[in-house]
Amino acid sequence: MVLRIAKTHFGEKVPITFPTEASKVWNEMSGLEEFGTYGTIKYIIGEGISEHFARYITLADLNTEPGIQKINQLAELVDAMDDTTQKVFLGVLAAGRPASLDDVLHAASKVGQYELIAEVSTDRELGEWLVNHGHLGTEISDTVRPYLDYPFIGAQYYKSHEGTYTPNGYVRFREPFPVLESAGPHTIQLTLTARSGEFPLALPVTEAQLDQVKEALGIEDFAQVGIGAVSFSSPHLSELIPLDAVTVEEANELAGWLQELGREDTGLIKFCAVLEVEQPDTFSKALTIAMDLDDHELVPADMSEYGKQVLQRIGADEELLDTIDGYMDFTRLGEDSMAEDGVRRTQFGLVRRLSAPYPQQEEIGPVMC
Repeated sequence: MVLRIAKTHFGEKVPITFPTEASKVWNEMSGLEEFGTYGTIKYIIGEGISEHFARYITLADLNTEPGIQKINQLAELVDAMDDTTQKVFLGVLAAGRPASLDDVLHAASKVGQYELIAEVSTDRELGEWLVNHGHLGTEISDTVRPYLDYPFIGAQYYKSHEGTYTPNGYVRFREPFPVLESAGPHTIQLTLTARSGEFPLALPVTEAQLDQVKEALGIEDFAQVGIGAVSFSSPHLSELIPLDAVTVEEANELAGWLQELGREDTGLIKFCAVLEVEQPDTFSKALTIAMDLDDHELVPADMSEYGKQVLQRIGADEELLDTIDGYMDFTRLGEDSMAEDGVRRTQFGLVRRLSAPYPQQEEIGPVMC
């Protein structure tokens, strides 16, 4: 952001680029005072977007450390705006009618709470836009539309909502971010980061609800926003699942699987155990593990019990097990079978993969509880 200082409106104008250090500002000012034409600095002139608010910045602001800090903060906010956001900012300024640098800075800090409806600059155009985008709270049939009083609809909306017409369109306060309800408990929460701010999104939700979120954010694809934070209802998952390259769609799908696993007695425990063994290096691979979790099972830590399970897999029933009890070393069978079955020990218990046993490791041994 550039401001120019001058003694006269048509005289020499010294540019100062913000953000900058206070000492540099004061050096430029003293240099103009000493070597410029006769007189003192009277004018602060904006360049580019700052033309629209430079008149609210005073010489007192330039002569104090706090004032320059505020200008630096404003410059950082303005420089981060793209062309559309700058247009929204100018609309917020027009609606707020600032009287000071503090007012301009406040407007810049809350610009993300507003949006630009392009090519809407009259009550009629606003009324038509509201009807065409379903903002009247009811469906309007094509038969009725030619008879609607669009200027009246637009004027009523304009009076009751925070917004203003600008040469670039209608700038209005954004609709509230939707609070979405799911059929069960939320298992993942994302913090979406957009130009308009940060928004919490609790998952899982339906595809239709995800579309509502896109509309509220003014985006066509979730790739247009960032994900600032990811949290799980199960605290261990944040340590076991990589959080790089998370997408909203995959997070929603995993949240649905976690919701289902939460209905099982040991579903989440088994998922955590498999994650610890598999050590996925992407969020996508963690989702794949959740989808294939039936290919794994938790096994008892007691070697004797595991030996009996091995016999049951090949057809032994309770009567046979009772008959041979005392005549067979179930513990030794369990120890040998665990190694053969590729059983792995985790902090969540013993787990094995059914389709392709994990490579053999050292003897499992008893689990310490």
